[in-house]
Amino acid sequence: MGFRGLAKQAATFALFASVSASQLWHDVNRYDAHGNECLYREKSDVVCSRLCVTDLSSCPTSLQPSCPDNQLFCADGECHDECTDDIQAQNPCHCSRSGNKLPSEAQNLVPCLTIPNVTIQQFHAWNSEEDIRIACGAEANITDQSKTVGVWDKSWIGGDIEAVWAECPAAPTPNYKYNESYWIATYAVNGALALLILVWSVYKGFAEQSVRAATLNKTSGAENHRPGSQESIVADSDSNIKGTNEKSTVEKAMLNLPSDSPAGSMNTDSNFAGVLAEGTNLSGYRNHILGTVSVWSIGVCTLLWICLLGVLTADYYGKLPGWRYGKDFSLAFESDYLLLATFLILWGISFIICVSLFILKPYLRNYFRLLTLPADGQYVCAVRPLNEIKVMEDNANKLQRSINTFSERLRTRLGRDKEYTTCPIEKTSEGRIYFTYQCTRYVLDEQTQQYAPYEFDIGTSHRRLIQQADGLSGAEVAYRLELVGPNFIEVKVPSIPAAFVREFVSFFYLYQLMILWIYYVYAYWQVGLVDTGVILLSASIKVALRVQSERRLKQMAEQEETTPVKRDGEWLNVSTRDLVPGDVIEVTTGAHMSCDCVLLSGNAIMNESSLTGEPLPIRKFPVRIDDSHYNVAEAGKMSTLFAGTVVSQVQPVTKSTDSLESDRVLALVRFTGTMSDKGQLVRRILFPNPISFIFNEQMRIVVCILVLYSIFVMAMAAYLYQGNAVAVVFYGIFAISQLLSPLLPAALVIGQSVAATRLRKKKIYCVDPQRIMTAGKVQVLCADKTGTLTRDNLEHYGGRCIDPATGKFVEFTSDLLATDRLFQQAVASCHAVADLNGQLIGNPVDIEQFRASKATIDPQPEYLDAIQTAPDTNLGKIHVVRRFQFVHARASMSVVILDESTGKLHVFVKGSFERLKAISSARSVPADYDEACADLAREGCYVLAFAHKTLDTADPARVGEFTQDELESGCDMLGLLVFKNMLKSDTAQAIAELKHGSTRTVMITGDTALTGIVIARQCGMIPENTRVLLGECKTPADEIQWVDVDTRKPVADIQPHLAELGSDGFSTTELAVGGAAFERLCATGEIDTLLFKIRVFARMKPTHKVECVEHHMKYAVTAMCGDGGNDSLALRAAHVGIALSDAEASIVSPFSASNRSVMSCVELLRQSRAGLATSFANFTALICYGQVMSGIVKMCTFYFSISITQNLWMLIDGGVATGMMISISMSGPAERLAPSRPTSRILGPQMLASIGGIVMINWVFSVMSYVWLFTQDWFRCNEQAASEVNLNMWWLLGDNYESSILSFVCTYQVINNGLLVNYGYLHRAKWYKNYTLLTLWAFLIAFISYMLLADPNRVGCAFRLNCGTPSALEKLGYKSPSWYIEPYINVIQHNVIPRAARYKLWGYCLGNMAATNLWQIFVINGPVRRLLQKKKPLRRLKVKL
Repeated sequence: MGFRGLAKQAATFALFASVSASQLWHDVNRYDAHGNECLYREKSDVVCSRLCVTDLSSCPTSLQPSCPDNQLFCADGECHDECTDDIQAQNPCHCSRSGNKLPSEAQNLVPCLTIPNVTIQQFHAWNSEEDIRIACGAEANITDQSKTVGVWDKSWIGGDIEAVWAECPAAPTPNYKYNESYWIATYAVNGALALLILVWSVYKGFAEQSVRAATLNKTSGAENHRPGSQESIVADSDSNIKGTNEKSTVEKAMLNLPSDSPAGSMNTDSNFAGVLAEGTNLSGYRNHILGTVSVWSIGVCTLLWICLLGVLTADYYGKLPGWRYGKDFSLAFESDYLLLATFLILWGISFIICVSLFILKPYLRNYFRLLTLPADGQYVCAVRPLNEIKVMEDNANKLQRSINTFSERLRTRLGRDKEYTTCPIEKTSEGRIYFTYQCTRYVLDEQTQQYAPYEFDIGTSHRRLIQQADGLSGAEVAYRLELVGPNFIEVKVPSIPAAFVREFVSFFYLYQLMILWIYYVYAYWQVGLVDTGVILLSASIKVALRVQSERRLKQMAEQEETTPVKRDGEWLNVSTRDLVPGDVIEVTTGAHMSCDCVLLSGNAIMNESSLTGEPLPIRKFPVRIDDSHYNVAEAGKMSTLFAGTVVSQVQPVTKSTDSLESDRVLALVRFTGTMSDKGQLVRRILFPNPISFIFNEQMRIVVCILVLYSIFVMAMAAYLYQGNAVAVVFYGIFAISQLLSPLLPAALVIGQSVAATRLRKKKIYCVDPQRIMTAGKVQVLCADKTGTLTRDNLEHYGGRCIDPATGKFVEFTSDLLATDRLFQQAVASCHAVADLNGQLIGNPVDIEQFRASKATIDPQPEYLDAIQTAPDTNLGKIHVVRRFQFVHARASMSVVILDESTGKLHVFVKGSFERLKAISSARSVPADYDEACADLAREGCYVLAFAHKTLDTADPARVGEFTQDELESGCDMLGLLVFKNMLKSDTAQAIAELKHGSTRTVMITGDTALTGIVIARQCGMIPENTRVLLGECKTPADEIQWVDVDTRKPVADIQPHLAELGSDGFSTTELAVGGAAFERLCATGEIDTLLFKIRVFARMKPTHKVECVEHHMKYAVTAMCGDGGNDSLALRAAHVGIALSDAEASIVSPFSASNRSVMSCVELLRQSRAGLATSFANFTALICYGQVMSGIVKMCTFYFSISITQNLWMLIDGGVATGMMISISMSGPAERLAPSRPTSRILGPQMLASIGGIVMINWVFSVMSYVWLFTQDWFRCNEQAASEVNLNMWWLLGDNYESSILSFVCTYQVINNGLLVNYGYLHRAKWYKNYTLLTLWAFLIAFISYMLLADPNRVGCAFRLNCGTPSALEKLGYKSPSWYIEPYINVIQHNVIPRAARYKLWGYCLGNMAATNLWQIFVINGPVRRLLQKKKPLRRLKVKL
């Protein structure tokens, strides 16, 4: 970056005469390439020092003063009319010293006349001082000055010495008296601030004594959340966020409930465990005028410090207004050294102030408020622990552990392990006190003095819910609205300016600002502007992506429309914002649900794709009029309308046997705002816990290493460049800032941003971009079966009925219409399918079942549904009188139907063949029932069983008197309905791709284990010729029975089979388990040893799926892929969840794909791996770039007293480094997944070998380039001699051969860095397909090659390479340039490399590039790497793919 401009700054190369600028390890221009002394050169116009004597008569005759009669010769060495004190004080023989700083030997010295400039015919560069003295002495006719003339401060007049040369040492630096007006103002402002803070601290301590005493009495023994701070004192009962069930009888009376009923209560529902983190504490605060003045004073004082830096910067350029304008360093007595030293000190103080404010930011404002009890303050500070999610926590070595421990302790000590949120306390119109935290209202309970989110208990039984169908009164609504707040999740998206402020309020931007200020103060503002532009561009991209994501979330979260609500017995159109728990609303087609509701009457078809990822609309049914327990996690889910879903169609039910009858579709509001299911998901997105990846942990070590390296470079600078402490400190700042490039954060996220954009083009949407990096390291993919691996719509295969007379199976038939009448009626009616504008809606299995019956749905049902059977069957019309929805816990559903043709009531039960066997009468179950079902499952069939019984009554009104168990008991088995579970066309290919990419695939399904095994074999999840052992048990308490699915023989001990290894070194046996067996393994702890031996997890409930995913997450980065619905909980739990959904975005998981195929998982992994590899490629490029520019270049510039020209710096910074970083990111993903994942370890062997090898090769070639240079005749004796140039003209310090060699070599190296990291085609497209990078690389190589190989031209001269002054170019035989060239400051007036040497140097630079490319191709990405991987494989998860 521009920090490389150190060598160019006057403040470092020309920090005044005290700085020595001579090479340490060789004599400049003394010997030629063959070891001979250099031929003497002529040096013209050499300035002679003044000759000083104690008596003017001692001056040589030619230097004795002679003034006109009316003038006097004064101490300044000139003739004047009068020798005033001011003139006398300018005595050149005093060397700008006076008082006690002037040596006594020099007090009486006076100057002779000035010696004219001389020409030295035989000038020895290595002995320049002696040559100049001899030439000047000869000009003054001094014959033998070795005995008679001394040197100032080395040999004084006395004895044989009659005069001394005034070769003055560096003049003492002027200093402040510290009584200047600006220093007095500084003392006054900062002293006043310190006094104000002291007064406030004393007052605060006294004012809070009573509060602390009262708090400590209540919290004796409680742990403080931040030791040593005023935040430590937290009232447990008054501040801990916790629930209570205690409510006053007054409030219960307002709810019109009996005094013993559970009225509205503080939330204690387990669903809110994630809403309020355990250990969250509250503290109360109130403002005080003194504290407010103090905190504003700190802000003003900080701005004044920044302004002071601005004043010093302006003074550096002489841009202060008024009489100081045009005077450089006017505030520092025109001493640039003093100004720079002052700036450095103030810059450091400002940096410390800003860093301190950044660290104290979370709790600084509250320190300047008075602590109160939370119930008594104006503000509440919520302190929430940040539970960092560590993904792929590495087996850290001792160094890593030590640094992690130190950083964690420091983080805890500084309070950065908690999140501090200060919320203003507000009052409702009725005077109730509350505050809003994380979009949730926390209300003060007047009795317990606790704040907590309020939840109204609307009941948990069906009958209790239906009793509230008349709605609320207006007064009750107002009361509840006051407690729970508006039904609106407000997502605040900042304006663009505010978004930039939020982006820049971070430590790294603070670091960048302070470093860039160094650029601007050292005449390097051009490159400072370039770097500022790059940083602003990077920040703009990040801000744009973040704001875009927040706006998308805002669209998903915020929702407001008008809906009919029943209040005070009347229907009103009310804004959804004003809904409260207990409200009764009318559900209408097209409505967007803004709250969680319980369906009381009628049916509704809901589109839940944006919430759960479920691709197909879901039919919802009203709760039944009974005392059943309402449980949203089980059967209650089918009666719950979730916030964030859309109503596709409604159907009022005016005649029903077991549900509320109404001409409207009614729903009871259950949860509003963030207490809804959608609200919890939105909160999880808005307020996530931080995610820590491996490179976050190892970055700490990298920073330590780079800082240590910077200190080493600074020490070398102090040694090589014999400067003062100020110059060395500035160099250290530049070295650190260059090695810790300000672009590093952008480099690590740019791959993530590019991957997100490409995923979107592939119809894969991401709501959490951080997860992209995690997706690049996925090791295990858990996939649902139906709808994910297989087609959504099963194909009807046939049926196999049971002869009621014999109790045996009849022959299997594919013609459903040829089966028994009852079986046909069961198939036509036992489902929950609805007709939505001609489209069948419901469970895919139900839909295919209904289609197989060839029946149709009557749009005007008399009861729940009316089914018109197929015309050819003569079955007549069927009325569904009552329906019990499918529940996972029961694995069955049932209906009661009225056969219109016979007038009889029938009960049909449908479910898994295991469940139906358990509830059916034993006499109706064939003896070979289990074997027949297993045979069908082994064929990959999906098997449903049906049972039946006829009710004794024919009165539909009496059906509601029976419970579900009563209706289903005593049924007779009817037969089996069989479907074919067909794979999606690309599933096998996707599984093969995932396995090729070293990703283990696992099936988690609710279907039978045998069907899952068949599908797993068909798609290649289970390899061919692999033995599969199935483990099942009836209940989790039973022992697991293992069976070989192929031989059907029981297996007593599975371990010998698992011990049989194949050619790949893994077991030839795979396991499959059922849901009960999985529970058993978890209970006994065996799941940990068998987890990666199990390929199919079958009969898994939604909670089982979550538990299974979490077990995998213990050992590997785990992804879950499903089509929503029952998979939604597992999708949320996994490291990476991808929902196959038609919705553009779903908040159920970080990723959602509208291409409902497992290939979307392959695409996600491809893009994520490429993004991760790209981020690390940019990181590598910037580290290598820093090593070149801060290591090689800096060492050379300080040793030779040279610099790369300013324009070349700008090309490297603005064109090469930035352009390469952007073009590297243009590389696309590899065509297929590689057998290994990209590294995520900054300190992994691949990264260390790559960076270490490149840096070492570049160092060798850089050193050898100077070895070669010192063998060249055209260079030796024409070397850069610091004593011969004006170091203050830093922008011309590239006018020499040393700088030219360095410029060309390092520029080729930096350009080549981009190409080097573009390899690694394992995860990204072939290197030659990154056309943007190759085009830029080729252009830059051609450009720099042209400057190197071409004769002097306008381009090269613009960069002061291979150019010179016109006269020098003419002497070399080139045409005189027509453009202006600022004169070269070196002796030979040019740096044109001979043509033959140019081609040698060009070949040498190409060789450097070739060497590093070969290192990357053959060692890092080629055969050497593969060999080492075989011999010493890294510790990875060793599992069968």
